[in-house]
Amino acid sequence: MRSALAVLTFLAGLALLSPDFILQARQGAAARGAAGAVDRGSVSTGEATDLRNVKGVPEKCPNPVMVQPDVFPVRVGTVKADDGKTFMVPGPITEGAVAPDIFDTCIGKGDNPNYMSQLQTVVIDKDGVEITGYIHGDNYFELYVNGQYVARDSIPMTPFNSSVVRFRARYPMTYAILGIDWETHHGVGMEYAQYNIGDAGLIAYFSDGNGTHADWKSEVFYIAPLDDPACVRVTATGRDSSFCNQARIPECQTKLAGNACKALHFQVPADWTSPKFNDSRWPNSIIWRPVEVTNQPAYTNYTKLFGDAEFIWTRNLKLDNLVLSRYTAKGPRKQ
Repeated sequence: MRSALAVLTFLAGLALLSPDFILQARQGAAARGAAGAVDRGSVSTGEATDLRNVKGVPEKCPNPVMVQPDVFPVRVGTVKADDGKTFMVPGPITEGAVAPDIFDTCIGKGDNPNYMSQLQTVVIDKDGVEITGYIHGDNYFELYVNGQYVARDSIPMTPFNSSVVRFRARYPMTYAILGIDWETHHGVGMEYAQYNIGDAGLIAYFSDGNGTHADWKSEVFYIAPLDDPACVRVTATGRDSSFCNQARIPECQTKLAGNACKALHFQVPADWTSPKFNDSRWPNSIIWRPVEVTNQPAYTNYTKLFGDAEFIWTRNLKLDNLVLSRYTAKGPRKQ
């Protein structure tokens, strides 16, 4: 009897709680995480207008190569979201030193047999180990090691290329790679006169045996094009846009009208490249088969250089345009 009375008393107490209190409790439970409230993102509509050329990239390919007419000059822009925040699109790039190319038909003439002699070692830790890395990004990457910038992709969009880097660093070694699926309709994630939705992917292999695998962490920070950003699932343990384009394409894309499309943006943490950054809430990287990412000779002619590394990204190769990936290696990886 006492147990029954206690249950009735508890239920009566719940009934007295206001709907606002219950809603706040639910929101609080969903929002709590390692760093407090979940970032639900900022929504922008339409294309960026204040475009500028990316420094260090030629205004056109010096060599005759077939590319879409609006690829060059390669540009970035700025959009203003509904909440007043501004975002660089397709991403907050660093215009530092570029990596030598293994293969490039824009600045180079294809295969570059002299790439090793063109390398310069970026010294991060004088007492570290020297490592050579091979990277292929669809379309663009920037590499950071132990919080320090190493190099960026020489060709942010197309034609596709592959790159090599060399650095000296000590273990534990934190690899941090910014990956971008570039665009020519800046701010809405589409490319060319046809308003195509591009795809993405990233693979990296390092001479200590470490490379991109499912134990890396990857999180998206720019998602487009979208008809309704509410389709993106945002939780304390990651963002998932794979529900946004299942069995259909955005209506705004079918109208060939970029200004009708929306995008969802998230602020990039200032310290995301640091070994001290807490990425425990980021999802593990998703592995994609090479055939799902590329058939380009910049990768297919050099698969041996990439060892057992795998293509990584998030759950959506099409809409997730700016992806940050991280991995901390405690030492060389056993093959």
